[in-house]
Amino acid sequence: IKGYFDWDQALACSKAQGKPIFVDFTGHGCANCRKMEENVWVNPAVLKRLKEDYIVLSLYVDDKTELPESAWIKTPDGGVKKTIGAKNSYIQQTRFAANSQPQYIILDGNGDQVMDSRFFDLNIEGFIQYLDGGIKNLRIKNTQ
Repeated sequence: IKGYFDWDQALACSKAQGKPIFVDFTGHGCANCRKMEENVWVNPAVLKRLKEDYIVLSLYVDDKTELPESAWIKTPDGGVKKTIGAKNSYIQQTRFAANSQPQYIILDGNGDQVMDSRFFDLNIEGFIQYLDGGIKNLRIKNTQ
């Protein structure tokens, strides 16, 4: 799967291609994330949808890579998020009200959510329905 690791790049690609974004809040040390990838994402029907119908954006919440100072996030409580992981975790917590991985969210090219979040669940048919629902909801939204 060709994917992105940067929010703005994924939004730009989504707008250019007219595809929704499949956001994957994940972690390098996330055992349940690997279980999803190894048991659900590899399913041919799931993989086809992710490759052809979506812009995949993986946001690692435990990435210790330091951000340039210009990309730091200052929080309302006076804190500063200085790493990629801290920034991604902050986005997940403040924008999507969760702090567990994996968390999946489907967005349009403007970053607006078109499906509720989905979390760890090895039900392949349910995952396919989730992906199909994201495409359907985006089509409905685009016709309004």
